Amino acid sequence: MLSGFLVLELPIIAVVSLFMCFPIIAYDKWRQNKRPVIRYVVIYAFIGCCLSLLYLTILWYYPNITFHPKYRFLNLKPFIWISEVYGMGVAKMIQQLLLNIAMFVPYGLLLPMVFKKLRSISMQIIAVFLTTFSIEALQYLMGRSADIDDIIMNCLGGLVGYLCFKILSLVFAKMQWWKKAIDS
Repeated sequence: MLSGFLVLELPIIAVVSLFMCFPIIAYDKWRQNKRPVIRYVVIYAFIGCCLSLLYLTILWYYPNITFHPKYRFLNLKPFIWISEVYGMGVAKMIQQLLLNIAMFVPYGLLLPMVFKKLRSISMQIIAVFLTTFSIEALQYLMGRSADIDDIIMNCLGGLVGYLCFKILSLVFAKMQWWKKAIDS
């Protein structure tokens, strides 16, 4: 699954992200706003990250997307995976939990790099929560499962990414390229 994404879909996402950066670059050029190239690299990575999240959580199941499913699954009991592993087994459940965390680490890292207003931990938590809640709500409406544990794990991944941002900000605080990358 992951290797298929990396080999087949990620190159397409990289190209689409590049095309989505062109209007930002054109707007900056029109406004005569001179951003350093590294800032555009960060914006490009953020767009790619968002498209990857969209693909992995929503579009991955494209042929089976329906907004009129016969049945929906909603889990509102936190940490149910400790006592129930559904039909997938323990190893598969742990893998799914770790992937839910890992998929939001880049998002949690790039979010405060792109948006200065999201550099406080409270704003980061709100932004990541709203993103993952929206994804789970859409999955539920599409007839897939919606799970509070996914929201918890995604938020945890976003926090790990935010911690990486804070650590990198401390380590590279005096580096000019870092200041340019985060536009500070």
